[in-house]
Amino acid sequence: MMENPATKNRQSQWHLLLAPVRRNGSYIETAAFNPARSPFVQDYDRILFSNAFRMLARKTQVHPFASNDHVHHRQMHSLEVSSVGRSLGIMTGYFLKERGDLPDTYTPEHLGQIVQAACLAHDIGNPPFGHGGESALQDWFKDPQNNERYLSELTEEQKLDFMTFDGNAQGFRVLTSLENHKDQGGLRLTFPTLASMVKYPRSSSHATRLHSSKFNFYQSERQIFDEVFTYLGLKTDSGYNRHPLSFLTEAADDICYCIIDIEDALELNIVQFDALMSVTEPVWGKLGIDAARLDSIDSNRRKAGLIRARVIDLMIDATCNVFKSFYEQIMAGDQDVHALLDHIEPDVAAYMDNARKLFFDVILKNHSKIAIEIGSYTLYKRMLDTLIPSCHQFISRQPLSFRDGQVLTLMGMNAPTEKDDLYTAYMRVIDFITGLTDRHATFLSTQLAGI
Repeated sequence: MMENPATKNRQSQWHLLLAPVRRNGSYIETAAFNPARSPFVQDYDRILFSNAFRMLARKTQVHPFASNDHVHHRQMHSLEVSSVGRSLGIMTGYFLKERGDLPDTYTPEHLGQIVQAACLAHDIGNPPFGHGGESALQDWFKDPQNNERYLSELTEEQKLDFMTFDGNAQGFRVLTSLENHKDQGGLRLTFPTLASMVKYPRSSSHATRLHSSKFNFYQSERQIFDEVFTYLGLKTDSGYNRHPLSFLTEAADDICYCIIDIEDALELNIVQFDALMSVTEPVWGKLGIDAARLDSIDSNRRKAGLIRARVIDLMIDATCNVFKSFYEQIMAGDQDVHALLDHIEPDVAAYMDNARKLFFDVILKNHSKIAIEIGSYTLYKRMLDTLIPSCHQFISRQPLSFRDGQVLTLMGMNAPTEKDDLYTAYMRVIDFITGLTDRHATFLSTQLAGI
């Protein structure tokens, strides 16, 4: 039987998209493909054992400094997202195999390994105090006084990296520049894993032109980003297309936070169990939960656990169906697809709308959470007020006071060097601060204040 030309074309496309290549110092190499331990499993292990991933255990997911040990931190969230991502990747792999689009070199499980690794790393660049920390960093650099005094010598593109700081771009920097082989390729992950982590394949200046605040690489990582996306066949005349598997990484994250943020709010008594039941009402008939069994469970925590498991299972299936429906558009780089969950079936969409409304209207407005986030602004200001001026003084080749010298010593391996320019020195300040845990950042801030 003659092979379908369209199938052959898709196989060629996936052969590029799944290429197990990585940067090894000054050159690109094809990783040895051991059937017992693929390069994508190695990616997962490199991320899991990295210092940056370990720090996520002490970083806020939604609720800072929660005293309840059942409440999620960033590391726990990342592990759960990676589990969901693995299922989405494997199921998508079988879909490709049935179509004849999956190259013979790969199995459906390999796609699961790629998405699992990408999901594990998706939050690895988040600063202390999560989105509150992101905003605090952005606002410090947007302050007119700081902007004029410390950023005036930078290019407009460089300024935007700081004024629109994004944990996604910091995550790409952590993986490709900071961990293990510092300034020499980072963790040296395979290109498919790196690209599958990227939701916003653009720079801060490109995002600003699109009236968006989300981007995935700084000017400092422009070259490696271009290298990855060019090699995988994702570079276009106008920019870059998303890797098809990145849609699964994004969906896995959304699937987890839609239900698990509510579960955490239950633990903290921010919402009651009736709120969870109300949110899931649109899909309740599809969850297959026996009412008698639910009533027999002796705690709301265990009841919520059962509901969570069924909701995640339902949403994994629904997400895979959307991927199949939009497969051709995704492979063609259609920019109108956006997120898979934007096209989910109506009852699941109604559940997600309920979950988001509860999250934004109730959970995010918890007074204890808000108070800590407000306090984090003072914490970030104190650190940046200390670190940036000292780095500026050093790079300007001005005499350093004893205090400035001590500040650079405090930064350790993140301190700027004689070879660095001002932009790089400021990036190293960002590296230092975002590498702190919530507690360490709080402790350091009090020390800098002389408290």
